[in-house]
Amino acid sequence: MRRRDWGGVVLVAAWLAALLAYRARYVEPREWGAVCAAAVPPWACVPREALLWAQQWGVWGLVALGLGFSAFIGAPVAVAAVAAGVAGVVNYNATWGMLGAALGAWAWIRR
Repeated sequence: MRRRDWGGVVLVAAWLAALLAYRARYVEPREWGAVCAAAVPPWACVPREALLWAQQWGVWGLVALGLGFSAFIGAPVAVAAVAAGVAGVVNYNATWGMLGAALGAWAWIRR
């Protein structure tokens, strides 16, 4: 593997760790659902709401699929496709997220 590839692997691993840590801290605990339902929710609820909205509408997976297809046809976005695919899988958009990650990984390995 080339040095640039190791940088991509580290970036994807850091992105995965950040997503899992955020989900464990702000999304999965039931207490945050009650806190964010308040009339004046704290600022921590804004990214939580955006994450859950994107999860509900499949945005994570569709972005991964779009980036993966772009990488597959030659765009230099293979690492972003894999990172978006990981985000799709972590956020329960696994169907499209996994396909986008696979296309991105294929393009990444192929180059």
